[in-house]
Amino acid sequence: MCQRIARNMVYPPRASGVQGVGLIEVMLALLIFATAMSGLLLTQLSGKKAVGEALQRSQASMLAQDLMERMRGNPGELAIYAAPVLGDAARAQALPEVDCTVDSCAPLQLARYDLWQWELSLLGASELEGIYRLGGLVSPRACISVVGNRFSLTLNWLGPEARAVAVDPDCVAASEGLYDAPDKPAGNNLRRRALTLSTALEGALL
Repeated sequence: MCQRIARNMVYPPRASGVQGVGLIEVMLALLIFATAMSGLLLTQLSGKKAVGEALQRSQASMLAQDLMERMRGNPGELAIYAAPVLGDAARAQALPEVDCTVDSCAPLQLARYDLWQWELSLLGASELEGIYRLGGLVSPRACISVVGNRFSLTLNWLGPEARAVAVDPDCVAASEGLYDAPDKPAGNNLRRRALTLSTALEGALL
């Protein structure tokens, strides 16, 4: 009797497409997740760029302050610190004849040693971890001018993205193409970042 009833029961037809609903839901969920993750990654990338920019500007400020203190401590030889371009590893300052951290130096020798050592800091070569340079600026160029007891320093470095920045025109010629955005015409300098310090050194000889 039970078998006959089971044979004669009429089952409702299956709804068409029911099996595909689960797959569509999974695909929509994946799309939403991928969109959210893309936004999160872009936010993190922007944050890293901002942090990198801030660190480079902070490093540039410390380098400028360091040079100013070196010059203030050697006021009789300010003219020796003048340099049209620093930071080009291919044209780096020559190794001083005297190591002023070990031997006594005359003011002229100290000025040359200061300039050499400061350029190493600018390039990050004074802070090494194995073969990697730490500190310094990315693709730096520096220009130092001295008139009497007044000195002017312009520091340039490479930024992560294009942005128009006003710079000292006298300190541009030493870095042709170095700070160009690749998708713009040559000479655009849109990735240049700059810091300029100009001040009189009290107690310096005129």
